[in-house]
Amino acid sequence: MPLGRGPKTPGTLIISLDFELHWGMRHVKTADEYRENLIGARRAVPALLSAFADYDIHATWATVGFLFFQRRIDLLRALPPEQPNYTDRRLSPYAEIDAIGEDENQDPFHFARSLLDQIHGDESQEIASQTFSHYYCLEPIQSVSAFRADLRAAKNAASRLGVPLTSIVFPGNQYDGTHLTVCREMGFTAFRGNPRSWLYRPRTGVEQTLRVRAARLLDSHYNLSSHHCYAQPEKSDGIPLNFPASHFLRPYSSIFSSQALQERRVINALTYAAQRGLTYHLWWHPHNFGKHLEKNIGMLRRILDHFQKLRKAYDMQSNNMAECASQILGCQEHPEREDRTAVVE
Repeated sequence: MPLGRGPKTPGTLIISLDFELHWGMRHVKTADEYRENLIGARRAVPALLSAFADYDIHATWATVGFLFFQRRIDLLRALPPEQPNYTDRRLSPYAEIDAIGEDENQDPFHFARSLLDQIHGDESQEIASQTFSHYYCLEPIQSVSAFRADLRAAKNAASRLGVPLTSIVFPGNQYDGTHLTVCREMGFTAFRGNPRSWLYRPRTGVEQTLRVRAARLLDSHYNLSSHHCYAQPEKSDGIPLNFPASHFLRPYSSIFSSQALQERRVINALTYAAQRGLTYHLWWHPHNFGKHLEKNIGMLRRILDHFQKLRKAYDMQSNNMAECASQILGCQEHPEREDRTAVVE
């Protein structure tokens, strides 16, 4: 398609960030082992907000509910009555809450209210849910009622900041139809699904084999599976609407330095989406950028430079997940059984 002759419907760039600090890494590395990334994440958040402002990027920040609190005592008071009962006890954070610091100043790894205030201060940024406790939906043993209690606690936590949660990202990208039904009941209108390839189907931790991880690593640098661009869902597809991920933006690594290959992969897919009026959904964690921040922000800005060209040539848009859902559903439309009991004063 010649430059400047765009599709009838403009393409869309969605960016979502999994904002979790140590709560998403605690069963993999201790806070001390991951200290550089976690401390760096506190610089990465304002750096990302600055880059998004420069390029007029509307992003979704899927936030673990624990991060909304300023003090441990407030977090303890907000714990749900029913908690996950994982077979692998390491996955549950509840036993470790007593060991975290008293507040954000004392423990910057487990509290993030000051960072959320910065995000919330930018109207183009959406604060979404990554559940309350970084809840793993497919890990045994599971309970629908525990998941529902977790989401209710997440909504209560967000209400402390005046945030009505309408989009959700599932920790570990684990979910099934039952969890989506609960999300609908709780008033969620959008979720980030997995890329449409066997490589990215929802899996438990045990199923994340070395073979799968290696294939994903290669796919992030070479187009092995597809561009993972797609037409946005229709209103008839049900709620919450699925906006699948397209690409996980891997951070710079001094061991496996391949930024140029990944940038080319992303830029080619963005161009493909812009020329055909499709959606491209890029995601990562702020703590991924915590180490080698300048190199990672440089990579992001080069990608966004290309997006600006596509915006001018094809009218490509930047929308967060809530905005995409609102365009499809209509601003005044909500799920039939929106949960309103979660709101607290």
